[in-house]
Amino acid sequence: MAVEKVMFTAVADLGATYGPFETTHTLVFNKTVTNIGKAYNAPSGIFTAPVEGFYYFTFFYCAGEQKSGLSLMKNDETVVATYNTAGSDRGDNSGNAAFLKLEVGDQVYVSLPGGYRVWGAGKTTSFSGFLVSKP
Repeated sequence: MAVEKVMFTAVADLGATYGPFETTHTLVFNKTVTNIGKAYNAPSGIFTAPVEGFYYFTFFYCAGEQKSGLSLMKNDETVVATYNTAGSDRGDNSGNAAFLKLEVGDQVYVSLPGGYRVWGAGKTTSFSGFLVSKP
């Protein structure tokens, strides 16, 4: 059976700050809101393309007062990123988005650089994507 629709939204609802870690980590968005096509893996935080096509991805996060930042990754290469400096306003939020051409098996995920953190509670940090069109 051919995959016709692929879309997901997941949130990092871990109860507190996520990070900092000494090295870069894949951010685990542990609560899946939508996962049509079953391409997002909540335990790993990784989306794996089930079909070739053009996809759209977004991520948003709450920075709080700490040094924060995230990068959207495709097969271990940074596509887009965003950062927030320490000491900023408590309500700082940030995000980014990208359209990507993916082959079957390509992986897309969000990484947290070493030494950085994001707020991982209250459903304020999210990762979404969907298949726009097949080639």
